Amino acid sequence: MNKKLILLSLVLLTPFVFLFCIFFGSVKLEFHEVIEGLLSYFKHNFTVDTSSYIQLIIFKIRMPRLLMSFLAGGILSMVGLLMQTITKNPLAEPYVLGISAGASAGAVSAIILGWFSFFAAFNVYAAAFIGASLATMLVILLQGKSQDTVRLVLIGMGVNAFFTSLTTFLVYSSNNEAQVRSAMFWTTGSLSGIHFEDLIPVAIGLAILIIFYYLVIKELDILLLGHRAAQNMGLNLFKLQIFLIVVSSLAIALLVSKVGVIGFVGLIVPHISRKLIGVKHNNLLFATIFIGGMGLMVIDTFARTIFSPNELPIGVMTGIIGAPIFIYILNSTREKI
Repeated sequence: MNKKLILLSLVLLTPFVFLFCIFFGSVKLEFHEVIEGLLSYFKHNFTVDTSSYIQLIIFKIRMPRLLMSFLAGGILSMVGLLMQTITKNPLAEPYVLGISAGASAGAVSAIILGWFSFFAAFNVYAAAFIGASLATMLVILLQGKSQDTVRLVLIGMGVNAFFTSLTTFLVYSSNNEAQVRSAMFWTTGSLSGIHFEDLIPVAIGLAILIIFYYLVIKELDILLLGHRAAQNMGLNLFKLQIFLIVVSSLAIALLVSKVGVIGFVGLIVPHISRKLIGVKHNNLLFATIFIGGMGLMVIDTFARTIFSPNELPIGVMTGIIGAPIFIYILNSTREKI
């Protein structure tokens, strides 16, 4: 199938998936109720009628949550794509490599210990960024020049375990119940309680990723030839890795600060995108964003409806789906190890 047609199909499919997901939740909405609620919102100059429970559900609960799902899926998928490219490893992604856990540990340390208070309102973002950067640099330093898939996975598991344990330790060391409740959601990820203002830093994170992705898109395509060939062509691999580490860590930090740790999205989506679009990064960008965004919207819809009125944390759902796929990808690469 034509690649442009696939991309166009993904773009056109997204609003339909978005609208479909709005119907479902602890309160199921009928088609005519959603349409009437949307039309009324537009007729009244984009003002929510607080006397209408339909509009409150749509615009105060589900719409910001679905938009956050899309942004989160896009960021996680893009960072996974970048990690897999710069490490030349099909298993690289923010969760497996411990980057998300590092960001989570940083954010929790800011909440419970009050670190980085000199950043004022941005202290959680700053702490999450530092934690994500430390985790990423630690993985790359320990991996060295090795392209051993098992080695990378084991290093990532170690880094993930360390930062997850650190997060748990910090949570249990606090006597402040409000702090504990605030910090606990970082370990499993959650999209509940999202408001429109929460979307701003995450949208900025995705925009930063897209801008810097295009700045190095030629270098990313050169990396498809392999590290040695890329270096022979004059590519400064170390400089590129550090650059992408900083950008990816910033985006992950902004995301984790709002929704916590969500695993395996960045592992699975780049593989699906390559199957549909090919390996050229110019085509992969938007395919990865839209597949990741739509995928996480659907998964979150299941998470909040499968045990309605209770809901599963989104990180639990992605783990249930992603872990078997992770094992499959690991098994399929055994001949290269």
